[in-house]
Amino acid sequence: MGEKGLMTRVLSAIFGGFLTFGVIQAGVVSAPGQPTVKDLLELYNFRQIGPDTEVHGVIGNPIGHSNSPHLYNAAFKSVGFNGIYLPLLVDMWQTSSRPFPPQIL
Repeated sequence: MGEKGLMTRVLSAIFGGFLTFGVIQAGVVSAPGQPTVKDLLELYNFRQIGPDTEVHGVIGNPIGHSNSPHLYNAAFKSVGFNGIYLPLLVDMWQTSSRPFPPQIL
């Protein structure tokens, strides 16, 4: 899974998924890069994500070190904004932007 797969775990509810996978304890994973249940619930506000949630993020390579999701997701939650902010690992933006659905761009 790795960094590229994080968005599939966090955004599953936007696309009709009723559950996602997370690990109970950091470092004990069945696939590299899986988010913890704590991050899904507290950092990414997973229970609040739905089809109308606006997706925002920072792109780059590498990107996993970014503190932006901590800052923006806390701000979104504090003002009641229906949005999610993700780190998006993108190798080549020019060729990678086309496959994203409109909700993500």
